[in-house]
Amino acid sequence: MREDKVLVVEHDPRIAAAMQRAGEQLHLGVEVATDGWDAIEKLRNADYAAIVIDSELPNRSGYGVLTWLREEIGEDLGNVLFMTSAEEVPARSTISAALRVIPRTNAVEDLAVAVRGCVAAERRS
Repeated sequence: MREDKVLVVEHDPRIAAAMQRAGEQLHLGVEVATDGWDAIEKLRNADYAAIVIDSELPNRSGYGVLTWLREEIGEDLGNVLFMTSAEEVPARSTISAALRVIPRTNAVEDLAVAVRGCVAAERRS
């Protein structure tokens, strides 16, 4: 089983702070990566109950991180939340049908609900 912590891949400090608060509400540790390369380095060195990836990142996009994850672990991206402001998400069809997509937000409650569902699904698998 993966550790009870969340990796948040987000360069916007407001959203990262909201994710920190959501993690605290769920009694989960939260690590933050502020760009795609930092995220990949963290993913190489730890397992996470949930991974929240922003689509728009510096130094390797969220799509790039998703591609790397798929190459490393295959189609099982059930513990990944992809956060985007785009209405249509090509990542779901090109990366994995199991990918969970959430709207870009800094609303702590919305983030907590999304992460809670992701972690619960991960624990069942």
